[in-house]
Amino acid sequence: MTGRENDGTRMVAALTAAGFTTAGQGRGYVRMGWPGTEWPHGSLRVPTDDTAPEEFAELLALVKTQLLAAARRGEAARLALDLHQMEVTP
Repeated sequence: MTGRENDGTRMVAALTAAGFTTAGQGRGYVRMGWPGTEWPHGSLRVPTDDTAPEEFAELLALVKTQLLAAARRGEAARLALDLHQMEVTP
């Protein structure tokens, strides 16, 4: 990491607080593993070096897109379970 806080390092902190684990690091990024999965399955590559602003913004947007897609899948799963619970059986 660059040692200073930017949107990427704040994203790493948020993911860590949400239960994600550090699955690795490289130059300018941290790979974060989804809770309950093992790397390399289900990991996010979060950029932390904002010295290449265009690439940084694109990569961070991709992380946010992946998180939003997962949230939607989770919401759909929760709705299906809720609807199943409400089903009246004879």
